[in-house]
Amino acid sequence: MLVEFRFKNFRSFYKEQALSFVASNYDKSLKSHLIPLREVPGFEKTSLLKAVALYGANASGKSNVLQAAAFMVDFVNKSAADLKPGDPTGVVPFALAPGSAEEPTEFEMTMIIDGIRHQYAFAATRERVVHEILVAYPKKKAQRWFERKWNGNAYEWTEPTEHFRHDMALRDRTRENALFLSTGAQWNHQQLTTVYQWFKNQFRFMNLDADVQFGFGFTAGLLKKKPDTFKRVVEMLKVADLGVVDAVVEEQPVSRDLIVEHFTAAEVSRLEREKKLDQLVNAVVQLKHRASGMEPVAFEMSEESVGTRRFFALAGPWLDILENGYTVFIDELESSLHPLLVKAFLNLLFCPKNNPKGAQVIFTTHNPTLLDNDILRRDQIWFTEKGKDGASSLYPLTDYKPRDSESLEKGYLAGRYGGLPYIPEGLLLAP
Repeated sequence: MLVEFRFKNFRSFYKEQALSFVASNYDKSLKSHLIPLREVPGFEKTSLLKAVALYGANASGKSNVLQAAAFMVDFVNKSAADLKPGDPTGVVPFALAPGSAEEPTEFEMTMIIDGIRHQYAFAATRERVVHEILVAYPKKKAQRWFERKWNGNAYEWTEPTEHFRHDMALRDRTRENALFLSTGAQWNHQQLTTVYQWFKNQFRFMNLDADVQFGFGFTAGLLKKKPDTFKRVVEMLKVADLGVVDAVVEEQPVSRDLIVEHFTAAEVSRLEREKKLDQLVNAVVQLKHRASGMEPVAFEMSEESVGTRRFFALAGPWLDILENGYTVFIDELESSLHPLLVKAFLNLLFCPKNNPKGAQVIFTTHNPTLLDNDILRRDQIWFTEKGKDGASSLYPLTDYKPRDSESLEKGYLAGRYGGLPYIPEGLLLAP
């Protein structure tokens, strides 16, 4: 589970930002939205939030928060395996401040792994990792497992301790553009592999606004892989009042045109060599509708509304998220979905029975109706805003200390908490 994410000097953000999942002890509402950490040393009286909503104007930095997390996770997963000596790290520093392009970009996560709090952080320029540290709290007190710093000529390392098995050969194998955490996992260092696997397996990143076909294949594939879960998807479609009474999936051979469209020439050649080209199938989904007194009629997915397609596409991955307890970053959660359907998805997340492993979701949204006090707690609401210097900032609603009786939706639309675009009269267009 994710406790806190910090980053600095990344894309539109220059100063350090912190997104916290630690619930406020002063907010006693909606306790089903919380994950108590009673068994975690040092966190016995702490609860984590199951969801955080990011509001803000277009281009204010909402998506960049998600991209910062995605970069950190991707760099942990791939820096040792995919980058070659001399390759750039890929960091994208803030570009609108003097010297910011040469300053390191920094990332840090605090997380719960196997019931123990860990803190992992690294900083990198375009050329190299300049700092990396891993701290664990198995018995409340901090144990610094390792730390490496670039002093301008060489890396300085912490001295070995009884808490962490130092492999000196791993230090030599760690390239300047790769992480020690990632390198250690490649060479089966037990403690590093545990943390690495958490980064590799815990996260999912979704952009629901990018492609209306998102998730079709995943949801359709549940019919074969997990038929009981697919039945739950069908029940969700029924309950959502979309007019759907059933869903069927038919596998059809993939046409040559689709193969050319979705595979490179090299991939086609490989599939032909492996004799797998003729085995490719396309899952064709049909949703059945029934009017009063009539037999069900099947409709191709292309004939359904965008909202119905979006609901079907998201339902399968959403149930997978809950089943596995993933930490998920979602851009534009409400895209083409009615606010009540978004609320229904969130209620599944908040239900302890449906979310037994503590899945967490961070999502961007413009939907003010979710600010209703019976949908989200006040400490679950965050904003991004861009200043006159072009730098974005990230801050929680609780900074404004709104009154208990205050309408958050009205306050947000009135600009009381920031996070709204400035729109000149008539967009300054001539009449």
